[in-house]
Amino acid sequence: MPRLPAASLCALLCVFVGGQTSGQNRTPQETAAAASVGRIDVQPSPDHLTITIAMSSAVTPTASRAANPDRLIFDFAGCELKGGNRRIAVNGGPIKELRVSQFSARPPITRVVLESSAFLNFEFKPSGGKSVVIEIPVLTEGSAQTTAIANPRAQEKSTAAAIPSTKPEPKQHAPKPQESSPGKLTSSPPGAYALLEKARGLGVDDLQPLEDKAKAGNPEAQTLLALAYHAGAMLKKDDVEAARLLHLAADHGYPAAQESLGIFAEMGIGLDHSSPAEALNWYKRAAAQGSVDAATDIALLYANGKGVARNPEEAVQWFRRAAEGGDASAQYNLALMYMRGEGVQRDYKEAIRWLNAAADQNLVPPTLTLAEIYIQPPAAGIAVDIRKGMHYYEKAASLGSAPAEVALGTMYTKGLTGKIDYENAVSWYKKAAEHGDPDGEFALGVSYAMGHGVAVDYAEARRWLTAAANQGQLQAQYDLAIIFEQGNGAPPDPDMAAHYYHLAADHGMAKAQYRFGMMLAKSASRSDKVAAYKWLALSQNSIKESAAALGDVKKTMTAEEIVQAEEQVANWKSAHDAAKR
Repeated sequence: MPRLPAASLCALLCVFVGGQTSGQNRTPQETAAAASVGRIDVQPSPDHLTITIAMSSAVTPTASRAANPDRLIFDFAGCELKGGNRRIAVNGGPIKELRVSQFSARPPITRVVLESSAFLNFEFKPSGGKSVVIEIPVLTEGSAQTTAIANPRAQEKSTAAAIPSTKPEPKQHAPKPQESSPGKLTSSPPGAYALLEKARGLGVDDLQPLEDKAKAGNPEAQTLLALAYHAGAMLKKDDVEAARLLHLAADHGYPAAQESLGIFAEMGIGLDHSSPAEALNWYKRAAAQGSVDAATDIALLYANGKGVARNPEEAVQWFRRAAEGGDASAQYNLALMYMRGEGVQRDYKEAIRWLNAAADQNLVPPTLTLAEIYIQPPAAGIAVDIRKGMHYYEKAASLGSAPAEVALGTMYTKGLTGKIDYENAVSWYKKAAEHGDPDGEFALGVSYAMGHGVAVDYAEARRWLTAAANQGQLQAQYDLAIIFEQGNGAPPDPDMAAHYYHLAADHGMAKAQYRFGMMLAKSASRSDKVAAYKWLALSQNSIKESAAALGDVKKTMTAEEIVQAEEQVANWKSAHDAAKR
């Protein structure tokens, strides 16, 4: 299996800071009774972002990560959200947006999500009160660039307690670096990624022997010990000592140490700020020693313009060097460059060649891309080939890809294999759902609701639709709301119907806005009348029935209430327009 590109190793090298609110040792379940989340303030500064979340009582949120895109997720168990779901445009370094929503109604969970173009560390800070204060270091130079090149190894969700380790290095290629021909790279010694994985598996008993080898001048031991110090393995964490050891090994020409120093510089580890220029220097020194990993790191810098001038042509050259040296990440990214025509003339034939090279090393993203190409060809000259598409989806599924499992279920549902086969579709949807994929959960819930491949079972339908809806799957939220409103398989539950209509409506689904508005219009509450006006007004451009319903509601409202409702409509549109930018 190939290694992570530079951005992913940065994520693995950065220690996940925090985990508890300062001064509190209670669990969320013990502290969150009858709590609520109120105002959220976001204050940027040159080197960090401070998020202050007002609480009705002290609560320790749990933290997790998700990838593609990179997200920090904070769940406040037992907490209701005051003021409704909302989005806050941040534009603080790599951080683009903060979203807060009522993730679950029963039990109540409020979720705060930070969406970013890069991996984020965070730390809980003392607040001196009930508020939760989260401080996030941000890179100010080049970090706000949108990632243009894929991160094919950041495929799995991770949590604060378990940052995923790297996968094995690609196979080594002869000749050795000093014998290699110009333009081609190899990686004979262990790379930074392999050593990081090894470092994370070290224990306290390994410390003294490793320190002895490092003191004796062994560059691999120096690099391994440095990465262990940085990762906090063996009960010790010391970035200063890590940098010192890496410099010792790098000065002896050890490429894994040189690349690690490049990553430290790119991420600003042990520095006051990131230094992409210094990172580029270290990467080039490692590449000169034959490191394909470092060549990919260089290509990613040029491709994304991260602290250096964006140069697609230069990126292509470095991707090609690493790809020819056997790096699957580079092979995949080179294929993307050919598909987009960035830095090279668009050439789908070459793209498919490099996608196959990366897929042959069991990298999931290029395998999925090949499947999509054959199912829905992106250009003339590429024939539809359902058999090939299915082959690549099955391969990706065998590697643990839940999106591939969903895609296979959809193929059977749509009859792309020659006939509709709901039973096979359900078997694939179940696999994806059991992997926690929200689209798989949604599809399985629909299957139970419709009786496709399984007997109609509204209890199972609600179970899986709820799982998907609570992960933000928009259509699941809407369908679940209908089930609760109509009482399919159980008594109607208007409160839960309103909750899920609201979630979908707040994300801009017009039909959810209409149905939520209609529910609110039946209420005698004056505030519900105002809210009904808001949602019906927002849906009227898409739902023809909204205009008449809006007129009826308007007749029951005072002039002051109408002005208030129009303000809410304007505020919602403004917030959502800002979120799209």
